[in-house]
Amino acid sequence: MKVAYLASRYPTVSHTFIMREVLQLRAAGLDLATMSVRRPTADDALGAQAQAEARTTRWLVPPRLGEFFFAQLWTVLTRPVLSVRTIFFAVLKSGLTLRRRFVWLCYFGEAVLLARWLVDEGFDHIHCHFGNSGSSTGMLAARLARIPFSMTIHGSELLEMPKHRLPEKVAQAAFVSCVSKYGRSQLMMACPTEDWNKLHIVRCGVPVKSDMTAKRDNALRHVLCVARLSPEKGHLLLLEALAILRAEGVDFHCTFVGDGPLRGQIERRLSDLRLAEWVTLTGSVEPARVDEMYQSSHVVVLASFSEGVPIVLMEAMARGLAVVATRVGGVSELVEDGASCGLVVPPGDAEALAQALRTVLEDKELAFRLASNGQKRVREEFNLENSASQLASLFRSTRRRFALESPMVKKQTSASA
Repeated sequence: MKVAYLASRYPTVSHTFIMREVLQLRAAGLDLATMSVRRPTADDALGAQAQAEARTTRWLVPPRLGEFFFAQLWTVLTRPVLSVRTIFFAVLKSGLTLRRRFVWLCYFGEAVLLARWLVDEGFDHIHCHFGNSGSSTGMLAARLARIPFSMTIHGSELLEMPKHRLPEKVAQAAFVSCVSKYGRSQLMMACPTEDWNKLHIVRCGVPVKSDMTAKRDNALRHVLCVARLSPEKGHLLLLEALAILRAEGVDFHCTFVGDGPLRGQIERRLSDLRLAEWVTLTGSVEPARVDEMYQSSHVVVLASFSEGVPIVLMEAMARGLAVVATRVGGVSELVEDGASCGLVVPPGDAEALAQALRTVLEDKELAFRLASNGQKRVREEFNLENSASQLASLFRSTRRRFALESPMVKKQTSASA
């Protein structure tokens, strides 16, 4: 089975968890090619594995002009009626502003090029990670190529559901992989009941090695936060919590790993709170370096205002680290209440966040117990091998169902009867 994996907003290679999933699906026997809306840059491909994947990842923007215009001509000549219907579906939805109609016209242009690739190379399926702009292109391309479309819904796209036209995408999809029960519930609220059977819980998994053990090092005082520096991740709130810890005389050092649009504001707030000696900003680093930081850390924290099920918390728990996070999105499905596998606090509450961090930093036995339980939790429900196997089964069942529903199969069945 040949599957195209399309990154939604950022190149596939910039998301370590997507790359892991790709490699695991290939190991499960799928012929899987990675594609991207935008051309990967050197900053997107961190580490040797990502760089190798980037070399084989095809991109739509910027297009090769000759290939782009030939694809438009190919679509008009080979599927004129379907092309018109698809462009009407894209741009004539009621309630769209003129600007959004233009944006969807651009998606259509990208989709034509992508559809030509899918047809020429015999792809059976296209799958998109995230339900935002890339899945818009992917959905239209699937219509033009006459192959099934599916997507994985994480969390951030749920904040702008009408903008991304998620109910329409669910209606068009063969299936939708939801990384959290929370995400599925939000789609159920927005979609008609006849589409609910398309919504499957497929966890984003992480590798869990049998020799990993929970960390028991009473000397460590290192707090680690691995997250894009963007508003929904709550870094500014975390700084407020760290300032509270500092005022209380708690000994710690915190490292922020990641980059993004909020970096300048974070640096200014860091200076205002006089925390420069206790907080380090590393920018983006390659996965191997993040692994080293996990090894030298005591607790991993996320102060998010919005999440799906955070990969960084899974990674930390798999490595035997205690975690502290805010109770948003699907976080409580991972750091499960009552399972004693981490501390979860209300979002937006710097005082509660500070006290949870203090508890983990000062009560080493509690931290070890949380880490041990968290590692067991990830091994049982958030294992990469199990998640990829579940996703591969969805791809294969979709292919069988699509084959039975195709006009040619129906015609042959009718004739034989």
